[in-house]
Amino acid sequence: MLPVLYPWQANLWQQLCQQLQANRLPHALLVSGVKGLAKNSFAQHIVASVLCLNRRDDQSSCGHCHSCQLLNAGSHPDHIEIRPEETGKQIKIDQIRNLRDKQQLTPSVSKWKTIIISPADNMNVSSSNSLLKLLEEPQHNTVLILVTGCPEKLPITVKSRCQNYHLASPTSDQAFEWLTNSAVNKVDSETLAKLLQLAKGAPLAVIDMLNGNMAEQYLQVEADFKLILQNSANPIALTATWLKYDLVTVLNQLQYMIRERMIKSFVNSPEITVDQAKISLYWQISDCIVQVIKLVSSQNNINNTLLIEDFIVSVMRIANSNATNQ
Repeated sequence: MLPVLYPWQANLWQQLCQQLQANRLPHALLVSGVKGLAKNSFAQHIVASVLCLNRRDDQSSCGHCHSCQLLNAGSHPDHIEIRPEETGKQIKIDQIRNLRDKQQLTPSVSKWKTIIISPADNMNVSSSNSLLKLLEEPQHNTVLILVTGCPEKLPITVKSRCQNYHLASPTSDQAFEWLTNSAVNKVDSETLAKLLQLAKGAPLAVIDMLNGNMAEQYLQVEADFKLILQNSANPIALTATWLKYDLVTVLNQLQYMIRERMIKSFVNSPEITVDQAKISLYWQISDCIVQVIKLVSSQNNINNTLLIEDFIVSVMRIANSNATNQ
């Protein structure tokens, strides 16, 4: 059984249904969006509708025909899914080459053949080039769906040959309503709002955060950052704590907190009385955070312990310099 469609997927789903009804389905789709919007689930819904032998009036799959039964059982001969052979690894060129060979065959059950490649940004250069040949010469009645949370990592030559299906995060009100209806009652609304901001508005990412005790982590990092700005933190001990967390998430949180401080400095003060020294301090810290995010996210072999210790010391030095000059 397919999971239900989420509210924030409704607009794109209607777009797909219109294309199906008009027999104008593109041969390649790029389903993108931040983590926590159920992109793979949405791609599965597309596949189910395309392969269904008896679609409903709303173009959704019937769930009962021979094709739907095969898809639910994971044994549909006209559907292929390509993922990294190991979590976190790249999609190899041989996987794409095998795909190209299989796509020469005609459909055996449905009128269409479908392919999901996820996460598409895990393809290396050779894999992407091999896929490009398939995109340049699309097979008849074949729908290729690329799923990615990082479309910027895909070659422009690949993206330009796909129709973009970008899943946008719901509005704050919509996200809060969905989370409330999903029986999220572990945290207060203020903390929930902070987690939602950290999750870039993706409700399912917030659920994952709560299941992983992210609320406690958020509050801990918030308290740690205050100590850093007060020049009262122990860089070695603090680094040991942060290394237990996902560093990119921690750094994103710091970036959000600096941004909030900037906004409050302008909102709470008339323009003529804005503390320019404090704003300068926040910009310097923000630059430090951005630089560390780039290093942590790079493919380089970085010593995270030394990196974070140096970052904390640098921020404390900036904060101390600002306090001294006042």
